[in-house]
Amino acid sequence: MSETGDKASADAGRRTHLGEIAEDASGFGISDLRLTRDLLVRPAQVMAAYDELGSTGGGRYPRPLRYYFILNGVLLLVFGLTGGLDKTLSVMPPEIVDPLLKMSGKSRDSFLSDFDQWSGMLSIPTVTVILAAALYQVIKRWSPRDSRTDFHQTFSFLNLWTLYQFPAAVLTQLYPQQFGLWSAPYMLATAAVSFGLLGRDRWWFSRRGAIGKGVLLLLLIVVLMIPAALATYGLGLAAAVYLP
Repeated sequence: MSETGDKASADAGRRTHLGEIAEDASGFGISDLRLTRDLLVRPAQVMAAYDELGSTGGGRYPRPLRYYFILNGVLLLVFGLTGGLDKTLSVMPPEIVDPLLKMSGKSRDSFLSDFDQWSGMLSIPTVTVILAAALYQVIKRWSPRDSRTDFHQTFSFLNLWTLYQFPAAVLTQLYPQQFGLWSAPYMLATAAVSFGLLGRDRWWFSRRGAIGKGVLLLLLIVVLMIPAALATYGLGLAAAVYLP
């Protein structure tokens, strides 16, 4: 009996140790993998755990904001491995790009590389501040709990929505002509799905409420992504022009 208990304890210890090694090496541990699985398979249970058991779901999950930054770090890695964000400048009119290029005093390749790096690094905090701040205010009104719960709900929505973006991000970067036009509709569709899965009996309580609030949420996202994109590219261009 004790041998069985000792073996189970040893196995649990090894799993914990391996999880710690994985988290130290990649920043992505067992709790992050568990949250990824549960968000995709049972998202309502994840929300319930955060609502009822606090910021780690009773020790089962990572904090939602931490997980959000990990997901976006992986997305940036995908962008970096598949060409980065400098493709945006390739479709801008020369009248806009050429004066900036001249002001920077850099070669075109160096300018594009700097823009790619800076806009990539600045995209996460810029989009997060603009998008999360507005969504938090909306969710706070739809599900008036304490501020910490509203915060967790906001980033749980952003986490599930970001997970859904990975297939589109890869395909759009690798095959921009074939999939580029579908990226925006896909983004809005997955936002609607995330809202429906996470918001039932929390943000909406009837079909009419789901449709009305869902449309409002999508309109808000469309409006917010405009200043978020402009701010990201503007800061990236400024850094590429004025910083060495």
